[in-house]
Amino acid sequence: MITNAFLPVLTLTVGTFLQEMATISISLDEKTDRNVFPPRPEGAVSLSIDDVLSDAGASLPEDAVAHAMVRLPDGSAFIGTNQGLLHRIGDKLLPVLPTTTALNIPDGLLDPDIRALAADSGGLWVGTARGLNYYAGETWFAFTGHDGLPVCDITHLSVGTDGALWIGTPQGAIRLHAGEWRYYAGRRWLPDDHVTGLQVGANGDCRIRTATGSAQITFIPMTFAQKAAHYESITAARHNRAGYVTNCRLIRSGDLDSFLYEASDNDGLWTSLSICAESFRYGVTGEAEARELAGRSLHALLDLVRVTAIPGFPARALIRVGERVEQSDPGPNWFPSPVEPDLLYKNDTSSDELAGHYLAWYVYSTLVADADERAAIVATCRAVTDHILNHHYTLVGPTGKRTTWGVWSPEILNGDPDWAAERGLNSLEILSHLKVAIHLCGDARFVEAYQSLIVQHGYALNTVRQKLLPPDGENNHSDDELAACAYYPLLMLEMDPALRGLYLLSLERTQAVLRPERSPFYNFLYGALTGRSCDAEAAAQWLRDAPWDLRHWTLRNSHRADILPDPEPGRFGEKQARHVLSPRERCVSRWNHNPYALDGGSDGMGEEDGAFWLLPYWMGRYHGIISEREEG
Repeated sequence: MITNAFLPVLTLTVGTFLQEMATISISLDEKTDRNVFPPRPEGAVSLSIDDVLSDAGASLPEDAVAHAMVRLPDGSAFIGTNQGLLHRIGDKLLPVLPTTTALNIPDGLLDPDIRALAADSGGLWVGTARGLNYYAGETWFAFTGHDGLPVCDITHLSVGTDGALWIGTPQGAIRLHAGEWRYYAGRRWLPDDHVTGLQVGANGDCRIRTATGSAQITFIPMTFAQKAAHYESITAARHNRAGYVTNCRLIRSGDLDSFLYEASDNDGLWTSLSICAESFRYGVTGEAEARELAGRSLHALLDLVRVTAIPGFPARALIRVGERVEQSDPGPNWFPSPVEPDLLYKNDTSSDELAGHYLAWYVYSTLVADADERAAIVATCRAVTDHILNHHYTLVGPTGKRTTWGVWSPEILNGDPDWAAERGLNSLEILSHLKVAIHLCGDARFVEAYQSLIVQHGYALNTVRQKLLPPDGENNHSDDELAACAYYPLLMLEMDPALRGLYLLSLERTQAVLRPERSPFYNFLYGALTGRSCDAEAAAQWLRDAPWDLRHWTLRNSHRADILPDPEPGRFGEKQARHVLSPRERCVSRWNHNPYALDGGSDGMGEEDGAFWLLPYWMGRYHGIISEREEG
């Protein structure tokens, strides 16, 4: 069991939540469309705008065109036109002045061109080209991007029996419920973003018609454990290649049957995170399936070292001849294995890989391993650590030269200005790796190396400035993930108060930057390592909001009226916001992706595996930061 005597227990109990799902139908069948989207709710009084005008003995003002009408229970009706709002009371048709009588609410009608109307028990919702109005008691209230409305060009409105307001626009659908705005756009939610009709169901779901088909958005009561099982099924179906776990490519956009396994640049890292997820799951549940999955991937991870036949040198990935798999970056970095015929392995292994390997060895050996597995882990850990020390804190592959990013050398990190940005992170990594090696192997050589890097080269102090921001360096989200992999075993194993104090200072500085991301991975890891408040509710909400559909659909948010853009682009020149959006509104991604990025995805040409969600969930469960409430 992984324990740390410094830590109190902080627990958030979570229960059933509503999981959003979308069922999409690509259809332009007019007959079916009319059946799915009737012109008015079932049981409503058949009353046209012409009937309302006729009953009032009135006609629209000159050049006015009626766009929408809603009838109230008292028999009166409102008509929205391109010249404002009309109210029929008895036989009178009266214009509704676009001003407010409440002195403390300065709003008026946002635009006289009214496109949509919907009534609820409190008043009237009015949709315009410039935003949303609410009219009640002769008072107008306006909602625009400043108030949370994602798109202001409104064409359709509908109110559900649960009080939710659904909004249709040419750029997606919006839901306002219990004070929360939710935005639905992109193929995760809709066939296309041009909404042409809304039909709200009695149970709170909504059918949304678009120019090319329809979608039904439903809300299903669910527990976190049930959502975890869903992500496990996705991973098992398309992402576990003989133990290697990573995302997959879809040959045809969105078609899950067309998946192709991938031998990625970072099979070692992604598989390691999956091992940790299953190991924590086993630590919580004791389930045989979790042990089998973790063990299968652990043996695949160890194979990355075995197949190179270079003592202690791990490959990035491997493929076997005849395997149906997409080869990452085909070319000169792939080498035939000297120890296994018909197998190729990828060279130029980076520090990314090693961060995953050492973390997985530590977590698996502590929570899952039997005696034989622990012996295999110890032998591999010793070989890799010896390789690093024998090559003066670098990785040296089949070319006889050090790899591009496998560097932890004091002369380079402390002495080469070109490596100044990596100094803090790589110092943190190698100290963590050595601490794991000391824990697993106990070799005096590893103890001496650990102490030398701290005393003679200042590596413990280097870790304090692990997280860099401009102008000192890039805000590198891949590095955030690698740092998390290194922080965990280092702070679980280091008991010296002075060293632990420096490492915690580094973690605090890092978490201060990462906290606004509301990440369950970083928040739960911080709570597990410190015992301090870790914004567990924000992290749990992220787990609730993570999309059910893990395909890499393109999602755009840079046009939204409710987002304050960051004037500075992201690391790769991407547009980004000043605050993170809910994961249900962003492209699905691992923790190495910029969570502030506004646009992303690959038009459904790939799918993510479930480890990005499963690892923080089971880690949070294992460390007692979250627990599942017994239902029923």
